[in-house]
Amino acid sequence: MEEKKDSRSIKFTTDEGAELDLFVVAETKFNGKNYLLVTDNESDMETNAYILKELASDSKEVAYDLVTNDKELNALGEIFNELLDDVDIVEDVEE
Repeated sequence: MEEKKDSRSIKFTTDEGAELDLFVVAETKFNGKNYLLVTDNESDMETNAYILKELASDSKEVAYDLVTNDKELNALGEIFNELLDDVDIVEDVEE
């Protein structure tokens, strides 16, 4: 497991074609795959966070997908919680 703190932003295109600016909080490698912890707001203390899994990479672009599998999401949430002392990751429970 590796972690690299980063402050870069990335453009993420949703399945519907909308472009989002996301800010990379941390990066880790888990089970041979690269993951990013990103937020939709760089400066707000309480912001939405997402975990992205790298699917493919070439010299110009990297393809990511949102992690939606609960087991994978929980494991990665714990890893990022441990890696980032000043960040608390809590699951947003929808009713």
